[in-house]
Amino acid sequence: MSVREPTADRAALLVEKHGSPLYVYDAERVRAAYRDFTAAFPYSPVDFHYAIVCNKNRHLVRLLYAMGAGIHANTPGDAFAALNAGVPAHRILYSGTNLDAADLDFLIGHRIRLNLDSVDQLRDFAQRSPGGAVGLRLLVDDPSRPNRIGVDPEELPEALAIARAAGVRLIGLHIYAGTNNRSLARFLACFDRMLAASELLPDLEELDAGGGFGVPYREGQEPLDLPTLGREVARRMEELSARRGRRIRLIIEPGRVLVAEAGSLLVKVISVKERGGRRYVGVDTTVGNVVVESVYYPHHRVEAVEPQGSVLEIPTDVCGNTTHSRDFLARNCQLPPLAPGDLLALRDVGAYGYAMSSHFLNRPRPAEVVIDQGQDFLTTRRETFADLLATQVDA
Repeated sequence: MSVREPTADRAALLVEKHGSPLYVYDAERVRAAYRDFTAAFPYSPVDFHYAIVCNKNRHLVRLLYAMGAGIHANTPGDAFAALNAGVPAHRILYSGTNLDAADLDFLIGHRIRLNLDSVDQLRDFAQRSPGGAVGLRLLVDDPSRPNRIGVDPEELPEALAIARAAGVRLIGLHIYAGTNNRSLARFLACFDRMLAASELLPDLEELDAGGGFGVPYREGQEPLDLPTLGREVARRMEELSARRGRRIRLIIEPGRVLVAEAGSLLVKVISVKERGGRRYVGVDTTVGNVVVESVYYPHHRVEAVEPQGSVLEIPTDVCGNTTHSRDFLARNCQLPPLAPGDLLALRDVGAYGYAMSSHFLNRPRPAEVVIDQGQDFLTTRRETFADLLATQVDA
């Protein structure tokens, strides 16, 4: 069964068993997305590292690791989550910013490979790991497009001098073209900038094309042209390897593109109001439980799990269960007749849904369930009111 189009009976059984609201992920959709993504890059050697920041569900992390994926970590917490899921340290790659001493000690202590964000961070690394190897995140924009991420190509000579003095090898560069990017031109422009900068690195072993591979959240949006991107990247890597006289490893960090469409949030209708030519459907969740336009930016489709009639022309807002003025899960929807007790499904929430849920508005977070080979596995329990205060201590 695909969770994207669940049967009404199955959705009702899941909610009856695990409660509502409920995150549900389709494991087979994740497997299929990983197979499709990796097949798009005809180059070797290549490593794919799942960007765990978008969803750290252990069942999904273990599934992807079993298929050959490593993990990309944006923070030490990402790395900790991967280690906790059973991913060995040598299959984790960190690329992030502004690590303090404790962060660096944690990552270096676990022997996790690093891509550092600044010359200052390279100095910090060199003091702790003389004789080591490290990569750098490269600034992919010029001053006309402000971007805080990465080392400017003009800083590479200074970085090389710092590395040589400490016996550190600069073995790679990393880029990040931007979140939910569906622009082929943008990816290739950033990749070409990295290729040009890599000519300065005599010890080059790998180039990291980063992540940010986007998905179309709205009907009619074009998906990223992965086959063309993969061919163009592979062609460039072949030319680079020929120039270097050795195979340069390619690293890619898919996240959202693997899990977004595999996730749905099942919610229950609590009340329905109509006034002023508009319908307000109140449900048993809140913007604190899911990434929506008022919190992040992606639009999410919302559907009735068991439609009772045709779609109505009246514009419909799906409203959360708080009085926060922007507590809307969806606006201007076209939905069929609805009544208390009906189930709605918020689609494409497998990435940055539960990951960006919070205790904002003091509603406990939902449970998470993975459907795998016809079985449902509870992977994250539903929070309670006690969880809202679990970290507080009496002064």
